[in-house]
Amino acid sequence: MKLGTISQELCTSALLQSQGDILNLPRVQLDFLDTLLEADSGKNAISDTGLVVGQSRLPLECVRNKRAKRYIIRLLPERVLRVTIPRGGSRKEALRFVSENYAWVEKQFLSLRLRGSLLPDDTSQATGTVLFRGRRIPIRSMSQDGALADFCIQPASPPSVTGGKVCSTAEDILRRLAKVELPKTTFRLAKRHGFTPLRVGVRNQKTRWGSCSSTGAISLNWRLVQIPAFVREYVILHELVHLDHLDHSTRFWERLAKACANHKAAEAWLKLRGNTIC
Repeated sequence: MKLGTISQELCTSALLQSQGDILNLPRVQLDFLDTLLEADSGKNAISDTGLVVGQSRLPLECVRNKRAKRYIIRLLPERVLRVTIPRGGSRKEALRFVSENYAWVEKQFLSLRLRGSLLPDDTSQATGTVLFRGRRIPIRSMSQDGALADFCIQPASPPSVTGGKVCSTAEDILRRLAKVELPKTTFRLAKRHGFTPLRVGVRNQKTRWGSCSSTGAISLNWRLVQIPAFVREYVILHELVHLDHLDHSTRFWERLAKACANHKAAEAWLKLRGNTIC
């Protein structure tokens, strides 16, 4: 089944509702996909050979179809963007059509990444990998990841260690990253939504994703760097709202829903996958 298809007439409605194989994601998923990447207008992201979404580049494939009556965009499972050019159309117009629908392409790409971010049911598939930002990456290649490179302490000689030692080293890298990244994200979200935490700490909680004290101190689980961004931000906003409402009253949930439009999707993810991580 095709991951996504969009035609010129349906480009607007496809962003808002499910349209069969044109867009088969429910509204709440469309909402939270916006949080997985910073917003981008698409300017300077599209070239004659491909387009950039976040830090990823999607090859662009233009095909002509004499029977097509309109321009059509498809994001293929192999992460290639295919644009169908109708009779009398041009590649220039095809690129313009892609540019106009960049937001749709971005959402489709993010949904594809999200589908691939679920943890494998067969634990053997996870051997030699570590969960990072909702996807599994090889432990041996952590030092090559742009976000992790600065937190990797390179050994003087190639290590010859057991799997347990390698996993321990991977955890150390992620914890170092968490101590820098999580407070920064928390203060950014606090500023955006009008909260003033006293301090933000990163700990190794075994049963909690985070906590907020009556004095205004927020404590976060380092494992938050392992889950998707929209879930991580939900957890942080959850604790920030506790600065105003220490309980889980109706007012608390109303304030959280206002600050985090994607809270239901994040809660569903945590319910489904959270106990496999924390």
